[in-house]
Amino acid sequence: MEQNMTETQRDNLAYALIVLASIVFLLWVIPANTPPYPGYGVPTSLVPNVAVGIILVLAAMGLLRNIFAAKALHKSGTKVEGRVCKPADKIHWLHLLRFMVPCALLMPAMVYGGFIPAGVVFMLVLQYFCGQRKPVLMALVGVIPVFVVYAAMRWVLGVPMP
Repeated sequence: MEQNMTETQRDNLAYALIVLASIVFLLWVIPANTPPYPGYGVPTSLVPNVAVGIILVLAAMGLLRNIFAAKALHKSGTKVEGRVCKPADKIHWLHLLRFMVPCALLMPAMVYGGFIPAGVVFMLVLQYFCGQRKPVLMALVGVIPVFVVYAAMRWVLGVPMP
């Protein structure tokens, strides 16, 4: 008899994998692939460490929330209906690829085209894949965050940008 994974089990598996991947990134990938401190601005490892640290904390919080909720339900002895016991939906591989391909192409695009053009195109493509079709909103969401990040990196943190 085949037992399907519930949404909570799927979420717990995803959170655990994200926590594990974040730890690997913080302990090995980022230190091994970060150039030495150039002596000005902030260390080049600051932004990736902060980003991965935030991802780690959020995934750990989600995992702990699900674990504590399951323990509370088990302790109370109540029968659970809905999300906890509901079978998980199938994985939508095409939808996942729509996000993964632009993410994989972002860094090479930044190297060859620069941060601002690559960032704007990346944001526009993701919005399109999410169903946004309003051109003014797409332009604002595509341009404003990219320029804010560029300004923060370049002038606030002193990190040279491509």
